[in-house]
Amino acid sequence: MQLFYAPRSPFSRKILAMIVELDLATRVRLVRTDPWTDETLRQHNPSCKVPTLLLDDGSALFDSPVIARYLDGLSGHTLIPPAPRTWDALRREALGDGLAEAVIRRFVDRLGPPDVRLDRVVARQEAAITAILDQLEAAPDWMQAPTDLGHLAIACALDYLDGRSPELEWNAQRCLLAAWFHDFRARPSMKIAADPIIGTFQSITIPHPPAEV
Repeated sequence: MQLFYAPRSPFSRKILAMIVELDLATRVRLVRTDPWTDETLRQHNPSCKVPTLLLDDGSALFDSPVIARYLDGLSGHTLIPPAPRTWDALRREALGDGLAEAVIRRFVDRLGPPDVRLDRVVARQEAAITAILDQLEAAPDWMQAPTDLGHLAIACALDYLDGRSPELEWNAQRCLLAAWFHDFRARPSMKIAADPIIGTFQSITIPHPPAEV
């Protein structure tokens, strides 16, 4: 299998961390790409987004929730737990992905000049970021649950939030979430997802300059 990924993408990192957690690294070849310019990626995924997983039969899977379900099936369903915990894990994944999407949208929208910037769009993304973080802080029982896909999604989104929007200082008023993230980001899977070259993947292919996503 080949995984098209971009280093900064929180969705790529979620899948990379999952691959390490599931001990599938030796079965996946990494293709580091820039989804803004890579027409090879578009041949496999018309939306030209990462991550995209190219299977051995030549077919492709996307986006990250679909890839996650496929990989979990290969491993015997260890990060998407059986019922009744299934929906809790998937809901947490949706919260993490929603947080990442809001951070990305806010960052991109704020790049525009003030005269064309849609402040109401930025405000909407900031409201989503705040609401998701507050919900995660207010109901902390999930932090003690066995690690699942939802934990990976949340951690990768928080890492992206730290990198892209440090001015929001999300952890200042959310001590429980900040403490959980401090401990969780020390997991080997999170460290390798941030820099896969240090990991156990069989081969690394870099056909383009480092992506800025």
